[in-house]
Amino acid sequence: MTDNPARSLATLALAACLALGLATPAGAAPDAPTRASAPAAQSRGDAGPDTLELRDQFFGTSPADSRSWSARAALPRPEWDPALPQGRACSELVCIHYVGSSGDAPPMASSTGGTPDWVDLTLRTAEASFASMQQLGWPLPPSDRGAGGTPQFDIYLQDVGRRGLYGYCAPEQLVPGQRNVASSYCVLDNDFTGFPLPPTPSMRVTVAHELFHAVQFGIDAREDAWFLEATATWMEEQVTDDVDDNRQYLRHGQLGDPGTPLDTFDSGLGAYGNWIFFQRLSQRFGTRAVRSVWANADGHVGRRNDFSVRALRRYVESRGASWPRFYAGFVAANRTPRASYAEGSAYRPTAPQERVRLGRGHRAWSRAVSLDHLTGHVVSLRPGPGLRRGRLRIGVDAGNRATGPAAHVVLIGRTGVIGRSPIRLDRRGRGSRVVKFHRPRVRRVEVVLANASTRYTCRRGTEFACHGRSRDDRRVFRVTARVLR
Repeated sequence: MTDNPARSLATLALAACLALGLATPAGAAPDAPTRASAPAAQSRGDAGPDTLELRDQFFGTSPADSRSWSARAALPRPEWDPALPQGRACSELVCIHYVGSSGDAPPMASSTGGTPDWVDLTLRTAEASFASMQQLGWPLPPSDRGAGGTPQFDIYLQDVGRRGLYGYCAPEQLVPGQRNVASSYCVLDNDFTGFPLPPTPSMRVTVAHELFHAVQFGIDAREDAWFLEATATWMEEQVTDDVDDNRQYLRHGQLGDPGTPLDTFDSGLGAYGNWIFFQRLSQRFGTRAVRSVWANADGHVGRRNDFSVRALRRYVESRGASWPRFYAGFVAANRTPRASYAEGSAYRPTAPQERVRLGRGHRAWSRAVSLDHLTGHVVSLRPGPGLRRGRLRIGVDAGNRATGPAAHVVLIGRTGVIGRSPIRLDRRGRGSRVVKFHRPRVRRVEVVLANASTRYTCRRGTEFACHGRSRDDRRVFRVTARVLR
């Protein structure tokens, strides 16, 4: 996959949000494929479907600005030469469509003499994925009203791997009476060969990811791109937890880069890596928390139809929690994933943005830090040699509490986290806390700063939440630390 000669086109493929395959983008490590469509041909026309183009093509314009009640043009379903043998295998919920010869044919070996084993495995995987999602409270995708010749959800097997794709899911027609909700179908690679993982785990994780996009289309097909991708990658963790393919994206999201806004959707892989935010949410409030957030974002007529970040904040606050503190707690958790996540021992911790040593000869430190919306900054403070007894006063001045600032302090000892608490900020955005600061009990004290702003001017053509511009970027946090005698 990384030997693709069309690397110069790779950034085109990572533009968007809805019909998602797997590929390695330009500049990415070979072990970090992405589920945006990635071209493997020499021109855009040969590259396969671009995900943003699919949604924009479907709605006729930008999904943020369209007022149309009808879809203009859906991506046509795969069609094969009628002279070729074609097959279909169906379960209660799903039908798999395939061709029996040509380059699009899946492996045709059959242990029963009937349906090919690979087709049967794909069918059973899709059925099990939908069943798992239903157990978590998710609805099935809307009916396509027989568009594929059956009442079931349709999946087509096609050699999209030659174009650098694992698969995609495309919106096809609006649900009658709705402007945000669409039925869909999916296309998966016919054999999943030539990718980093073996065929079976590649297929399983792709099915979980792509079918969840079909579910999303049935809730709000116009939702923010980062939200669609992050939650679809989170769903992989729920349905195919044993595969762990989504771990490769973590270093691209806020676990590895807390200085890029959580709601960013661009040519990078951050949105995929930010599935960890929803993992944190579900560990705090339960697995169905993500479903409740999507209920706030539901685009059906008469539903709330919040955009992604607003839906998140509304849910967190409905549980009696402070959104700024929750977000700052997420940034703090990423510094100590082993203690913060069920599988965190396998995650690389966020690196602190600053490291400072304080002691007898250097008792005070201060810094002004500028943070954009939904970003964090970590300062690691270590007691110097000979500091056997002492306390540390930490002060934070965030300027205005209305903009959503928050700060946490974390004490870390020999065996890990020994204390974690927020720094309470007053109405002026100021607060302080005194903590223990001496060796050998305290190895370091970490100050976590977070700009948790959710204030936007929407529909400004950006790739952030609600296609908007944050009203609180470049907010200055002044942090001080002083060793007390």
